[in-house]
Formats: sequence, structure tokens, C-alpha cells
Amino acid sequence: LLHGMSDSPYSLRALGESLNERGYWVVGVRLPGHGTAPSGLKNVRWEDMAAVLSIAMRHLATVAGEGSLHLVGYSTGASLALEYSLSATGTPDRPKPESLVLISPAVAISPAAAGASWIRLFSRLPGLEKLAWTQTVPEFDPFKYNSFAVNAGDQVHRLTRRVVRQIAERSASGPLSAFPRTLIFLSTVDATVTVDAVVDNLLVHLAADRHELVLFDINRNNVKSTLLVSDPGPLTTALMQDDTLSFDLTIVGNEAPDSNRVVSRRKSPRSSSVSIESLGTDWPAGVISLSHVALPFPMDDPLYGARPYDSNEVLHLGNIAFLGERGLLKFPADWLLRLRHNPFYDFQERRALDWIDGP
Repeated sequence: LLHGMSDSPYSLRALGESLNERGYWVVGVRLPGHGTAPSGLKNVRWEDMAAVLSIAMRHLATVAGEGSLHLVGYSTGASLALEYSLSATGTPDRPKPESLVLISPAVAISPAAAGASWIRLFSRLPGLEKLAWTQTVPEFDPFKYNSFAVNAGDQVHRLTRRVVRQIAERSASGPLSAFPRTLIFLSTVDATVTVDAVVDNLLVHLAADRHELVLFDINRNNVKSTLLVSDPGPLTTALMQDDTLSFDLTIVGNEAPDSNRVVSRRKSPRSSSVSIESLGTDWPAGVISLSHVALPFPMDDPLYGARPYDSNEVLHLGNIAFLGERGLLKFPADWLLRLRHNPFYDFQERRALDWIDGP
């Protein structure tokens, strides 16, 4: 299990426990630079993280014997899983995973991040130390850095650039047929990654009939279109109507525009025929979409979940709803808006477990 940048193994704790209950040997890797202080990300390199993944995979291969290996990656962890899988092809000393589960994968090259390395160099000059940070916030979250180092963004940029280049080079002569089966979960609105990048930079380059994309749409019964910066509806409609896609596509969203009931709409590769399955749940009141940070966490997560503990002594960050004057609280205002847990996590986990169990 591979967590994201500035994150921790806690982000994939719930899925790891479920896998272990099924008899899997689970390793929640803590990546270099994480687990001490945010300054740990000022000098870390993505190659350090990739090296730890290689060590963990060789260890798992020893434990598993003839058993199959699987990688689950969240955000930057998903990029590391992709880089490892691409590099493992044809490399005998790198055990190859049977399947990948990627949650909110980072597979886009950000032009804005390209200059981060220069900013990082200037930050070493006396008096310019603050340039080493994109933001500094009080560290009240026990499992995630709130402050973010410029170098962390630079390393994500370098890693995704390598992954995109590897995919393009290896698929130049045809779709990648030896790549592990890959299941991807993604919110249609994500402040960190985009659906376009996942499709254009990854899925269209993989061999047909072995991979699937699961998209969580916005709540179309609880938000006015005039309030949206952009509506992902045209993209999801185009994907659902496209009968040339080489991968399975599932879109989770409203049963009808005037209903809060949630269904999944699924279609097979090179098909426009859609099957509909009810999830047996509704959009929670007041929730208009998922977010990049919400997908890995179930509704009952003790820290990021929907309901706090009865005791005021227990920190709860999952459903903060305060009204008052700005500048009073230690966290920025977007904490009050961004969803921290996945109301459809049970569906996501079931699909992930079935995928790892295999055909």
C-alpha cells in the first residue's frame, strides 16, 4: 500500500485491514520524508521512494512464494506504483505485480510545477528560506502534513513526467500488453488530478479488456449549475457514449437529476450498452461531490469520518461545520468545504477487493 505525498500509511488503513482479513499479507509502506516533520520533504527525492518500494516488493515476493503480488497506490503513491510496474517489465530482479488499484492517481505533468526546482534553489539563499514552502499551516492533523514543501511538488512533477514518458515510449509500437490489470478510482472533480490525464496519458495506451476506470460524478440534485466553475457532465457523457474505449467504464452518480439515490452505470470496452446497478444509498445531505482527499476513507473513519466521537477529547476532522469570523481557527477556510471521507467507500472497497482477488 503506497500513500500520497505529505500523507501517511493511515490513508489506506481501512483497505489494508480488509485485505488482511481475506488472508493477504499487507505492507503499508511509509515513504521517505514522511512521519517526522514537514521539513522531511524539503530534500527527499522520488527515487528514494521508488527504492523503498523495490525493497518492499522483494520482501513480499519472498513471503508470498508462488502467490501473486498486488500494488495499491493513492495519489503520488499511484504514480510510484505505475513507475515500478513499468520498470519491472523485463527486469528479473523486480517482482512484477499481478494487479494495480490506483486511487486518485497523479499522471499529469503540471507546467506550473516545472519551475519548482529553481524556486527550491533560491530558497537556500540567506533570507529566502520561506521560498521552500508553498504553504505553512499549523500541524494539527496527526496523519498528514498540512504544510507543503516546494520540493514535494517538484518531485511529483519529476515522477509523473517520467511515468508519462515511459508510457509514451513503450506504447509507441502498440498498446502495453504485459502491463498489470489496473483498476482506477477517481472523482470527476479533483483539485489535484484530472480525468483527461488518466485517460489520455495512461488508459488509452494499455491493452484492451484488462483495465477499468471508476468515476464518481457530482451530486446533480444538490448543486446549481450557475454556482459551478465547470461542470464535468459533458466529459462523463462523452465517455459513456464512446464505443471505442478499450477499457471498462463505471460512473457513480444520481439515479435521476431530481433524485439523491445513487447508482453505478457500467459499460464494457468498445460498447455503448450500459448496465445500471443501485448502490442502495443516497448522497449525504449537503455533499455536492467527492474530493481528492476523500476517496480512501470510509464514512466511519475515526478521524476523517462523518460522525465525531461523543468525547470532546478526541480530535475529529471529518465533518467540521463552524460559523464565525475568519482567522479564528488554525486551519484555512477550505477545510470547511473539502470532503474528507467517501460516502460510497463500501462500493469502492468491494470493487477493489474483487479486483485483487482476480478472475
